[in-house]
Amino acid sequence: MPFRFPSRWLVAGFLTASAFGLNGCNKLRLGYEYADWLVIYSVEDNFDLDKPQAIRLKEDVAAYFHWHRTQMMPAYSDFLTYIADGVRDGLRPAEVDTGYARYKSLYKRTMEPVAEKSVTLLESLSPDQVDAWLDLQRRKNRKLRKEFSGSPEERLEHRYNKIVDEMEDWTGRLSGEQKNKIKVLNATLPWNGNLWLDMREKVQDHLAELLKKKAPLTELRDYLKTYYLETDALRSPEYGVKYHAFETRLRILIYQVHNILTVEQKMHFIQQVEKQAQDFRALSKQE
Repeated sequence: MPFRFPSRWLVAGFLTASAFGLNGCNKLRLGYEYADWLVIYSVEDNFDLDKPQAIRLKEDVAAYFHWHRTQMMPAYSDFLTYIADGVRDGLRPAEVDTGYARYKSLYKRTMEPVAEKSVTLLESLSPDQVDAWLDLQRRKNRKLRKEFSGSPEERLEHRYNKIVDEMEDWTGRLSGEQKNKIKVLNATLPWNGNLWLDMREKVQDHLAELLKKKAPLTELRDYLKTYYLETDALRSPEYGVKYHAFETRLRILIYQVHNILTVEQKMHFIQQVEKQAQDFRALSKQE
């Protein structure tokens, strides 16, 4: 990803983790308490900002999280309540599809202000700052290429272990039989790491080109909006097909994992999600 403002793990984490059991609620709340600092750290770790740029960054981050806390947190809370009610009433495939569509809508609403705030910072960068950023990203990309070079079995094992660890935060301990079933389901999810990295590199190169030639703000803004809100337009035909195949399989996996949980595990999940919804409501009222 070329630029994270706020970082995508934060945005996606609140939504996908809460909806689909991929993180613990205490981790989410703790992460949000430090979210503004984490975003500033992430940006400053990628860009060597001068003092005026750093001051503007902190102002923009503060404004964004004030909006996010008051406008988006209640919407997240409603979404979590919907998820908890669905599990309590007996989750059906159509409800998984509806929940996923709601998640994508919330994600888009969350990211809409980001393009404009990204433009503010990026257009202020000097050519030397852009070169330094691009050099850093290329080093990170080489590291990712190396990490992605493992065998398919190794990549699936890594993803399986992560799914199980994070699921148990929400459901409590899983049995050996349940873990074996999840391992089989995990293998049905496509792995698109290299295709994602190909797109990442192309986006970074094009963004650097726009910045170094001081492209009109409208062109820069439109490109960032496409990246944040209409990413399909930037995926290669092969990646587009495989990305949507992943989304389809993910929804099936969510439903199948739900069906292997015990009554006690489902109740534990519901309690965790409802607690998170309450926390989000409380966070939305804090200043």
